[in-house]
Amino acid sequence: MDNLDLDLLKFMSERENNMGYGSTITKNLCTKEAWTLLEDMGKYFHQHGAATVIDDDFKLWMRVTRHPGWKQEEHQIYGTIIDNALKRPVPNRPTFMAEVDRTRYTTQAASAYAKLRDGDISPDDHGILIAKYGEQIAAQSKSTVDVYDIEDIAKFQRANAGLFFRCEDLNKSIGPLRKGDFVVIAKRPEVGGTSFMCSELTYMVDQMADGGNAIMFHNEEEPSKINARFMTCALGIDYKTLMDAPAKYKADYKKWLGTRSLELKHDTTMSLGSIHTKLKEREYGLIGINVLLKVGGTGQKEDHDKFQALGEECRRISQQYGPVLAIVQADPSAEGMRYIPQDRIYKSKTALQGEADVLIMLGKDHDVPDNLRYISVAKNKIPPAPCTDLTLKHIKSEIHFDIGTGLFTSLNFNKNSRNKKP
Repeated sequence: MDNLDLDLLKFMSERENNMGYGSTITKNLCTKEAWTLLEDMGKYFHQHGAATVIDDDFKLWMRVTRHPGWKQEEHQIYGTIIDNALKRPVPNRPTFMAEVDRTRYTTQAASAYAKLRDGDISPDDHGILIAKYGEQIAAQSKSTVDVYDIEDIAKFQRANAGLFFRCEDLNKSIGPLRKGDFVVIAKRPEVGGTSFMCSELTYMVDQMADGGNAIMFHNEEEPSKINARFMTCALGIDYKTLMDAPAKYKADYKKWLGTRSLELKHDTTMSLGSIHTKLKEREYGLIGINVLLKVGGTGQKEDHDKFQALGEECRRISQQYGPVLAIVQADPSAEGMRYIPQDRIYKSKTALQGEADVLIMLGKDHDVPDNLRYISVAKNKIPPAPCTDLTLKHIKSEIHFDIGTGLFTSLNFNKNSRNKKP
């Protein structure tokens, strides 16, 4: 087994790397033995939510649970491979992933040539495939340099760039969202998750430059309710006021939008395919999805694996277009809880949690006034910005919910981190 296989196993032996990059590793990039172990590592992390690294417990699990039918010789071979891999230093992430991408390109190019040789594709198609693979590796190389250059990171953060939250507590904890950020919002029914999404989306759209486009994919209640919520949140008026003078506020909303757009795509049979088809229509810089688990197009998978596939796709969408905010349900045990643990996401043990950059848990205590809600940031991988406070990285906070307007606002912070509108 060569050094690339051992480095790959070492890299993927850490939960964060395994969850973040597992979908990018394919069978043809490594030996049969390495691929077997990579599949086993992924399965192990999914089944053991508390495990952060591969260790001796993994080897015991392989022997007793995963491969009880293996002969002693097979267990010795794979055990030796694991030991050799774990002794190695963890590869530098950007350098290593660039190497993996170069290997992928070489493999894809060889496959394309074999298809051409066997007459399965035409010379023109072969040229198109080679060009496509070349563009992919070039784009990945550029992305690696941009993302991991410390001077660029510092310059970007000093600029306080991105889209700020309406709820100032989240600005203090997370900071502004940027392209590539994937945010999951978990809540119980009747807590106001859709209103929370509308409150934040309208606030972020107001920060977008002229011509900016945002969209909310929605697969639940009747769409007219959501469009009305967009208007009440954007204009800061309650629903009764809107209904008393709909023509006036429709004109005000149109003026507020200007040359920007905030679309609602309602589809109860929504799939990943239909989302991608819609996103290709124009340049969207902000995407909301409500509710994520109801999105189809992942094939016949168990809920845990479906969440994994949906999370991976949301991450890719955020990297291609702009920040993605997705709402999911918390399980029934979270009913009436103020601060919901991240393991209470309905039908997801660790899969979705591993893909998200941020997990915002939205809770409600039935014994307090109905205009109070509770947010906690259970996961936060966003690099700090000038407006953030590192002591609030995993904030737990009481916030205000205005039932009439649908706005969620801070009870603890008066200062507004938001940049002026461009």
